[in-house]
Amino acid sequence: MTRLQSKQISLLHLYQVLHTVRLGRSPVSRAEIGQATGLSQPAVSSLTRRLLESGALMEVGARPSLGGGRRERELAVNPDFAWVVGVKVSMHQITLALVDFAGGVRDTLKVPISAPVTQAALLQRLVKEIKACLAAADPQVRQRLAGVGVAVPGMVDSLRGEVHWSPMLKPGRKDESAPLAAPLTDALGVPVMIENDANMLALAEQWFGEAARLTNVAVVTLEHGLGLGLVLDGELFRGHSGLAAEFGHIQVVPDGRACRCGKHGCLEAYVAHSAVVGQGQEAGLLPAGELGSGEIETAYVELAQKARAGHQQARRIFEQQGELLGRWMGNMVNLLAPQLVMLDGMQEGTELFFDSLQRAMNEALALPHRQRDLLVVHHRGDETWARGAASLVLQRLDESAEILESVSRHGFETDPDGPRPVT
Repeated sequence: MTRLQSKQISLLHLYQVLHTVRLGRSPVSRAEIGQATGLSQPAVSSLTRRLLESGALMEVGARPSLGGGRRERELAVNPDFAWVVGVKVSMHQITLALVDFAGGVRDTLKVPISAPVTQAALLQRLVKEIKACLAAADPQVRQRLAGVGVAVPGMVDSLRGEVHWSPMLKPGRKDESAPLAAPLTDALGVPVMIENDANMLALAEQWFGEAARLTNVAVVTLEHGLGLGLVLDGELFRGHSGLAAEFGHIQVVPDGRACRCGKHGCLEAYVAHSAVVGQGQEAGLLPAGELGSGEIETAYVELAQKARAGHQQARRIFEQQGELLGRWMGNMVNLLAPQLVMLDGMQEGTELFFDSLQRAMNEALALPHRQRDLLVVHHRGDETWARGAASLVLQRLDESAEILESVSRHGFETDPDGPRPVT
């Protein structure tokens, strides 16, 4: 095993301290940092002094000492130290969140889009909307912009910043991926990170939501498509090239329904909103014909209304949706044994499939898992997904002392072509 160099150890410890303060629900003392990280008191004092001098942390108050001595100073992340933009790209809209260094959302912007689009059109639109979001912000925010995170549906190689396949993009050559991070970085002048959108919702839940302080969590997203974000052993699980957890593209029916990804029989092709609408069309319950991304959600709502009105065939479509999704969620629990399973997506229609989902999931669970209350249903807005994308950039900032020091010394200069990091 390769031994860590002293500088690497120092950077690791710096990250541990900053991240411990960041994920605290309230200001923390140096003693609490030591307890959480296992670092010695002198090490914590040295590391916090460095972070205070850089401006990344600030002292916000004091509390009585547990030992009865001097009052302990409380530490918190300095929200104005740096700024990031988080972007959630969905089939019908782009949601942007301006986020401070403490993870607080200061402003949001939603703009409509009709997918699929070409790679060039998506890049052009993202650059335009991100610049519009920044133009409305204070000049100090633009100067201290540290990066942009973009959450995209589909198969995303987060390490290379490329999209292998996404329902957002019109098909290109089968052997080509679509680079997004590099051209966006060039256009905006700050680091841009691309990630799968379900992963970003899982990160948001781990940092700010119900999954906080849990080490093994599965976040299932059900909307136009079907996604899965995994937190395993306390870390976002990406697998090789960031392509893990493609829950929607498990093949459940050999030679089954055509999936948008190019395969046949994928789970998504049976349970996603686009698939449910397709089944409604086949049953004659909805008008036939190809629908745009926004029209699919409208048609899904219409089918749900028919089911609530007592149309038995419509009700059966939703029940089958729940049965199939629940069975595979139960199998996923058997494989990964998460502490919590979160189902997130559009609220419309949930009550129509939830009972059958819960029943099928329970039947699929191994007996020990049946004793636990595993499933939680949420309906987060796209702002939460965008906040998760911003958190990805914040995590990268936490990991890099060099970036923190660069922000501390100079911030980021702006020029006519956009903000550029000072080197």
